[in-house]
Amino acid sequence: MTFRTRTAPKSTRRRTRRSDSRRAVYLTLSFTLAILSALALLGGLLIASYYADHGAPIAGVNGEAISKDAVRARASMNLALYERQIADYTTVRNQGKITTDEYNTILSSIQTKEAASTIYSDALTQLVNEAELRQYAAKNNIAVTDSMVSDQVKTDATIAEMRHVKVIAVAVKATPPASTPTQADIDSAQAKMDGYLKEIQGGKKWDDVATEANSAAANAGGSVGDLGLTTQANLGVEPDLATAIFSLAKVNDITPTIKGTDGVFRFATVTEIAPAYTDADWESAIASASNGGEYRSLARGEATQKAVQEAVEAKYISGATVQRHVLEIAVPSGYGQPGNGDEVKIRILVFSPKHDQANASTVAATDASWADAKSRADAAVATLKADPSKFATMASDTTVNDDKYWQSDAGEIPWIPSDLFNATTASQQTGLGLTNVQAAVFKDGLTPGTILDPIQETSQGYIVVQFEGRRPAPDLRIAAVQFAVNSGVDFATEAKSASEAIDAPTGGDLGWVSPYQLSAAAQQAIFSTKVGQVTNMVSNNGYFIYKVLAEETRTADAAQQAKLKNVVFQRWLTEFQSNALVWKDTAAVTALNPSASAT
Repeated sequence: MTFRTRTAPKSTRRRTRRSDSRRAVYLTLSFTLAILSALALLGGLLIASYYADHGAPIAGVNGEAISKDAVRARASMNLALYERQIADYTTVRNQGKITTDEYNTILSSIQTKEAASTIYSDALTQLVNEAELRQYAAKNNIAVTDSMVSDQVKTDATIAEMRHVKVIAVAVKATPPASTPTQADIDSAQAKMDGYLKEIQGGKKWDDVATEANSAAANAGGSVGDLGLTTQANLGVEPDLATAIFSLAKVNDITPTIKGTDGVFRFATVTEIAPAYTDADWESAIASASNGGEYRSLARGEATQKAVQEAVEAKYISGATVQRHVLEIAVPSGYGQPGNGDEVKIRILVFSPKHDQANASTVAATDASWADAKSRADAAVATLKADPSKFATMASDTTVNDDKYWQSDAGEIPWIPSDLFNATTASQQTGLGLTNVQAAVFKDGLTPGTILDPIQETSQGYIVVQFEGRRPAPDLRIAAVQFAVNSGVDFATEAKSASEAIDAPTGGDLGWVSPYQLSAAAQQAIFSTKVGQVTNMVSNNGYFIYKVLAEETRTADAAQQAKLKNVVFQRWLTEFQSNALVWKDTAAVTALNPSASAT
């Protein structure tokens, strides 16, 4: 047998070395990929987090997104703007153009806007409104140029001329027990107004005449009394009166008497004139404190709204529109809730123990001051039964009447339902707390003008009442009107006897009505009713029924344009915004304010 030597195996050192190298490469690649993956994941998380905190939409307007950063930027810019406004008003105060009290009132108003709880939601509201109008402008070829934006910046930089305004007014009131004002009532209001104006022109102090005129806002539809220091844009009165006020040449001049579209007669004076002030560094100061581009964006939004408003008003005020000639019957909603019962109209005098109405309930029944109050009340009744015309004079005399609530109204309480005489009404309103008076004035058989014997209310004192009338609640009166009209009663005849609108004496002739002149509910009812027919009842801060007499495409006359100027754009804007597709992440808006979200 032949033996051969076995071949020795080749060395594996090189192979091992090669395997180790490959393993190292693979491990390195694996670790690298893992690190890169981790970094990518971390980066993705950071990006996602950043996006969620900054770029994620917080609202949308017809598909256009508004980011959180956009809201933050606007809020920051608004703060800078408010601070600059404060600095400007401080300068105006230091120049002696406004008083310290007036400055503090303005300062408080601006600081309210700076509140952390609302600064972000207000910013978002601005951005939403701007987006809506910007989209409308684009669709309707309404251009906003850089020049218009620059003009807006100049407007923002200027504190417009301010005037301290006082207004005296006389409202047209139906003579009780009637609810509807007659032409005689209108003529009486005009005569009173002319008389007050002559008194002031004759040298009587304004405030004394204002007290005499009983110029409480509740009796004259607002825009009455001391309106304080204000610009013409913020005056809040009808355009004709505002123009007259800001056309007065000097302090203490008086406007002519102007009858408003609400039927109220008014004239005014100014006790102070603060000239306009322009901040030359306005834009640069705001830009240095925030994002200058953001302020230009705000100014562009303001300019866009002006341009849209001009276009809307050109169309619906000075342009030809489809209009309808309408009669109306109007019944105010009153001071109670439906179902609170009949209404009464009364005047009162109060005779309190120790002449202290507020603390009458704390005075013992045996205290001599109660007997004194009764004695004074008995004397007043004797005087008034002899001459009821003295009631208003006695009610306004603080040495006679202890009442602090209705004294400025010559003791006259508006038409109110029985429930409102309670301390707390069924609808949880605060009532008069005159339950004994309630029992007396709702007795059957009382005739208008009756002076009642003193009525004791332990919460106030002895009450002397003049009964002026009783009528059904507003919802029942409008129901009766609707039944009468549907039964064939002439609409104009019914308006003269049942409507409480200023046009009642003319059969409720409201005139020509154009789009956005009335409330949305009234407009819908009028323009959806056939010519010659009567609308269903419309409930909107009162009860209304309309009869459509005719339809024409026409241009509003001057009187109608004055009415439209007050309301058209705001009503158009409300309707326009209600139709926009808007969503808001309210929780995210709240979270933008750290203190609010922490709470």
